Amino acid sequence: MRKIIHGDCIEGMHKLPAGEINLIIADPPYNLNKDFGQWKETEKKGEWKDWCRSWIAETHRVLSAQGNIFVYGIHHHQCWVQCMMYEAGFVYRRQIIWTYENGFAGYGKRSLNAHYEPLLWFSKSNDYIFHPIREPYKSQERLKHKIIKNGKIWIPNPEGRMAGDIWRFPVLAGRRFKNEKVNHPTQKPLTISRRIVKHFSNPRDTVLVPFVGSGSECVAAAQEGRGFIGFELNSDYVELANSRLRELDNKAELPII
Repeated sequence: MRKIIHGDCIEGMHKLPAGEINLIIADPPYNLNKDFGQWKETEKKGEWKDWCRSWIAETHRVLSAQGNIFVYGIHHHQCWVQCMMYEAGFVYRRQIIWTYENGFAGYGKRSLNAHYEPLLWFSKSNDYIFHPIREPYKSQERLKHKIIKNGKIWIPNPEGRMAGDIWRFPVLAGRRFKNEKVNHPTQKPLTISRRIVKHFSNPRDTVLVPFVGSGSECVAAAQEGRGFIGFELNSDYVELANSRLRELDNKAELPII
C-alpha cells in the first residue's frame, strides 16, 4: 500500500485494523508557534496535551506486537509526550539525540543555541523488529589488528561499530540540500528517515505516517522497499508529498547508463 489521505490522522487511524502496523513515524506539531495552515499552533496550545493523548492512543492500538514507533519533538514539551506513551502502554526503548551542526539561535542572547532534537523510540513489546545499525570505526587501523580486552581477543566487525543513541544528521540548510529542500517549515531529512525505516521495519512492511507534512517518511519508505499510509490535514502538503513521490518514481524509471 502506498497512500496519503487528506484528513485527520485520529479519524483515519480509527478506521485501521488493530495490531497490523510494524512501524510508525510521527512528526507531530511541537506545540511552538508554527503555522501549518489548518493547524496553527498558537491557536491549539490549550488542547495540545489532550490531542496528543488521543493520537498516541490510536497509534498504540494499530501497532503490532513486534512494532516500533518513533516520535519527533522538542525539548520544551517532549517530556509530556514521553509520559503519555508510558501511560498508553508502550515499552520504552531509548531517547535518541538527533544532533546537527547548524544550531537554532532563536532563543535570544540570554540562552543557549539549540543543537539537537529528542527522538523517542518505543515499541509495543520486548519482541520488536531491529536490524543492527553499524557505523565506520573512527580509525581504520584497528581493523588490521586483533585487540585484547579483559584477556579475550576482540576482532572488529568489518561492517563497523554498533551505532549509539546520538545520531548526527544535518538539517536541510544551505545550497548542498537545494535539491531535497521543499516548502515546508519542519521538513526532516531523508537520511534520518531512511535509517529509521531500514532498521526498524521489514521489507514490504507498511509504514504509518500520522503527520505527513513534507512527505519525507513516505519517500523514505518507498526508497527502502516499504509501503506507507499517511494522513495530512493540509491539502497543499498532500500535493507536495505526492509530487516528491512522483519525482522518485520518475527517477526510478530512468534507464541506467
